[in-house]
Amino acid sequence: MMSTTTQRVARVALAAALCAGVAGALTGCRGDRSDKPPRQFFPDMDDQPKYKSQAESNIFRDRRTMREPVAGTVAFARTSAMDWADGREDLLREDDRVYRGVDENGEYVVSIPLPVDDAFLRRGRERYEIFCMVCHNANGDGKGPVGNLWSYPLPNFHDEQFLPGGEQGSDGYIFHVIRNGVPNAPGMMPALRMPAYRNQINERDAWAIVAYVRALQLSRAMPLQDVPSTQRRELERTRGAAPRATQEATQ
Repeated sequence: MMSTTTQRVARVALAAALCAGVAGALTGCRGDRSDKPPRQFFPDMDDQPKYKSQAESNIFRDRRTMREPVAGTVAFARTSAMDWADGREDLLREDDRVYRGVDENGEYVVSIPLPVDDAFLRRGRERYEIFCMVCHNANGDGKGPVGNLWSYPLPNFHDEQFLPGGEQGSDGYIFHVIRNGVPNAPGMMPALRMPAYRNQINERDAWAIVAYVRALQLSRAMPLQDVPSTQRRELERTRGAAPRATQEATQ
């Protein structure tokens, strides 16, 4: 009979030989081509019965695999970057004021239905400069580098109709335009004179842009004496040699 030590050595040698053989076989297969189906070590996992999107079903009467959510289902999820409460609300989208810009009567809301602070305005400026400025210009007068090339004058946000109280001056209307665009005349192409940005700009960012547009409007109408002293000196410097009477009229 073999001693215990001899048996251990034999097992180790056998294991080493098997590993070498497997490694050699794998190396030898590198770069080879074959028309044979690939080996399936767990065929039940590769070929398990399952339904794919849009596939036909033999279970349901309407033959559809994709099903409507069960009545009363509440959508809910979040990511590490999403606030817990905001994440739930953004999935449910139950508040028409926030997510559609209209009140209970279907009218555009007059003012932004979210709290506005410095961070909100900074976000609005960032989104405006990414998506809006190229057409509507940095100051909102509609004369951006692309806006100047348009076949018709683009809206000037400082016109009376876009100011609060104007015909198209409600915050809800501006929000609606950002998200859904502006329709063209019937029969004209393209269907939208201004494209919809709902796929690029979510509801909260759209409201932030509305807030920044309001800030642009206020900056145009603000008397010079209401500007903080540090910014006022810079404005006075950049105004150059403007007639004194004009300066006094704006103060």
